[in-house]
Amino acid sequence: MEIYNPMSSKELSQRKLEEYHKMSQIIQWGRKNPVKFAEAFFGTKLIDYQAYCFMRTWVVQFALWAECRGAGKDTLAAVYYMSRLLLIPDYSLYISSNTYSQSVESFNKLRDIALKRIPSFASATDIFAREVDKTGSNSETGFLQAPTCKFRLYNNSKMEALSSNLEAIRGKRGAVWFNETAWKTAEELAVVENYINVDTSFSTSTEKIQYHKPQQMPLQILYTSSVGDVTYPFFDKYKTFYKKMIVGNKNYFCFDLNAYDILHHSTIDGIPIKSHLTEDQIKKAIEEDPDNADVELFNKFRKGGGQNAVVTMDELIRNSTVRKPLLYNDTGKKKFIFCYDPARNFDGSVLSIWQVIDDKDVGYKLRFENCISMVDQNTKNKTPLPMPAQLEIIKDLMIKYNGERAAEWENIEFYIDAGSGGGGISAVADQLMDDWYDKYGGKHRGIIDPDHKQYETARKTYPNAMPIVHLVDPQGFKRIMYDAVSKMVKLNLMEFSDYDNKDYILVENKNGEFDTVQLTFEEKLALTNMNIAKLQLSYMCRYDTPNGGVTYELSKDKKGMHDDHAYTVAEAGYALAKLRRTDLLTDKNPKQGSNINAYRRIARKPKIYSNY
Repeated sequence: MEIYNPMSSKELSQRKLEEYHKMSQIIQWGRKNPVKFAEAFFGTKLIDYQAYCFMRTWVVQFALWAECRGAGKDTLAAVYYMSRLLLIPDYSLYISSNTYSQSVESFNKLRDIALKRIPSFASATDIFAREVDKTGSNSETGFLQAPTCKFRLYNNSKMEALSSNLEAIRGKRGAVWFNETAWKTAEELAVVENYINVDTSFSTSTEKIQYHKPQQMPLQILYTSSVGDVTYPFFDKYKTFYKKMIVGNKNYFCFDLNAYDILHHSTIDGIPIKSHLTEDQIKKAIEEDPDNADVELFNKFRKGGGQNAVVTMDELIRNSTVRKPLLYNDTGKKKFIFCYDPARNFDGSVLSIWQVIDDKDVGYKLRFENCISMVDQNTKNKTPLPMPAQLEIIKDLMIKYNGERAAEWENIEFYIDAGSGGGGISAVADQLMDDWYDKYGGKHRGIIDPDHKQYETARKTYPNAMPIVHLVDPQGFKRIMYDAVSKMVKLNLMEFSDYDNKDYILVENKNGEFDTVQLTFEEKLALTNMNIAKLQLSYMCRYDTPNGGVTYELSKDKKGMHDDHAYTVAEAGYALAKLRRTDLLTDKNPKQGSNINAYRRIARKPKIYSNY
């Protein structure tokens, strides 16, 4: 007679023991050789400098990657954390970026590699995707997108993208991946850095018998970003990590990779390969914007405007959101302010367009919608277009932003720099007074500044011209304008765009998920010019003169930089200050509310805006 004794849930069969033993050997081998593990199991072949960065980061608790644009730091970090999450059980990882959409983009990079959606990894496998726990989720893949981007593996390791709401993300514990860290403030870093302030090996138990437990992996912080401004904590961490690594502290690693490193040192297993950056691309970036190339390609930190800055980059980032530019009046009811700094020979000629928003809580505010640089691309030094060509562009934009089914120019106010050097009066304002025809043969009314002293007789000669022009004398109003824009930005009344030079942006939909929105060439150009305007404004400084006066100039180390983009932003700040001042002094009809037409009737009185 044979007696069968069934196994309890705590006992393992010989076959199970053999399987677990084989698995433990693979895990231990992977922990010792994580680069080879990623290559063998995920099918991801790394470039040699990526493999070096991967391996040096694996064994430290504090790591920092300062890498140029196009270096593929998100891709490398995704492969790195796929290995770490799979090889370390109960490992919690949190992604923190400047905005939640950037955190989602980093999350999606790992997801897309796991699901074999990255063309550059031709041999990628789905092994990691198979380890994602799909039970209890409404996602077929296990990668949840709403309300929070997160997933969990069968070994109980997990990853989650953090929102930018500091109060909502306090108190968590786990490893941290800070991405796009260059513009994160000290407060934002401090909240999330506390996640690792716990000993992972600490535990208590009520059992009498104490068992020996394996040492747990310490929680790690990784900072990845292209470089930014020296006033931000990322610069201090870069210096600290580099010094500690140099003196032999094995708990720190600092990695600096610039465009020429990628161009001249791209190899796989020691064999040179074609770099994904070209010499022509680098030269083009240097020629078009040397200052931006130093930051984006060569990891040279900006100094900004310092203590004298009119507007700090921190204030600009605080007021920036990820969104598409508005290239026309999509409803026909929106109001816009045009701010134009004309030039023909030596300076840049720029037109910025701002939407007027009547906010129920704070009143009037402006949103930066478009920025056009009137550049002749066929010239060697990229000088401005001839004035007739600039005027054609302006007229076309006036039609687009005034909108359909709207009276002639009822949705537009036009601010023009009246300095003699740019020809604001003779070359621009004079040419816009007469009626004109568009390319389709439609007739349009001219526009005029009815209060400027040079147009006293012109008002009678051109009675059909709309009084929407405001000629601004830079000698008399430059200080007023920069004082106004400084105040308006500090009050969070001017909204800017946030753009990272990609072909797409992530926009949150009604379900709390993020949609990938492809950008047209015109939209990318507008966003790029708006970024330039923000950069120039961050370098504008307020200096006290010996005689007690005040001047506004670019910081002393940026004397060769243009300031025309920033000047149009200052014009917009001045226009907004006038508009808000008018709104305070106007008795509004509660049924109709305030509107830009009331602003036109009253804003021209000198006593209203002379205080700015």
